[in-house]
Amino acid sequence: MKKMIVFQICALILVSGSLSLMIIQTDVYERVQSGIVEVLCLSCLKLEPKTKSDFIFETTNGEPHPDFVIENLTKGVIFLHFSEDACPGCDIMYPIIKDLFKIEFGKEDMVYTITNFEGNVIPYYYANLDHTNELMRNTFSIYDKDNIKGLPMFSIITLGYDKGIIKPYYTTLYGSLNLDNDSDRLNYLIELLQQSIEIYAQNSEGFHP
Repeated sequence: MKKMIVFQICALILVSGSLSLMIIQTDVYERVQSGIVEVLCLSCLKLEPKTKSDFIFETTNGEPHPDFVIENLTKGVIFLHFSEDACPGCDIMYPIIKDLFKIEFGKEDMVYTITNFEGNVIPYYYANLDHTNELMRNTFSIYDKDNIKGLPMFSIITLGYDKGIIKPYYTTLYGSLNLDNDSDRLNYLIELLQQSIEIYAQNSEGFHP
């Protein structure tokens, strides 16, 4: 009996030591934490944040806007689309976004393209966080204005007037937009883009990056 207890204790120590070594020597823990804890599939957790389409100037924690955003704002309103592999809400919104911009791409792709929406130039970025680069992961955090840390997430960046300065002005939406059907979701995005383009037209001449 005593031998069995000693054997079990030794086995437990060996397993614990192996797991500790694995965590120290690899980035497994960090990848699991960032993929599961820090970024959530909203639909998997039955969460549907109330969509608030108010535009703001301040990014998360006051982070500067990425250079690629500043550069592309000289072309038009920017649309950022963030997704991941295992995400039913992402699957709901994926075909709606493709229909909105009349584009085709794979769910695991990383996409940058200049689209045309009602005669207006829209720089479009798609990033699957399971396959993208550090720049786009950081961009996801920068525009998570409600600190939801969930997917899918969409950011629309236009230009606004703030105390005499024209600068990036954005809103961020989450999940399946808290709407019941694809037609309502598509119409909601169309109206929001139209509003963004109108704001952009009022301010673009005064934008000097």
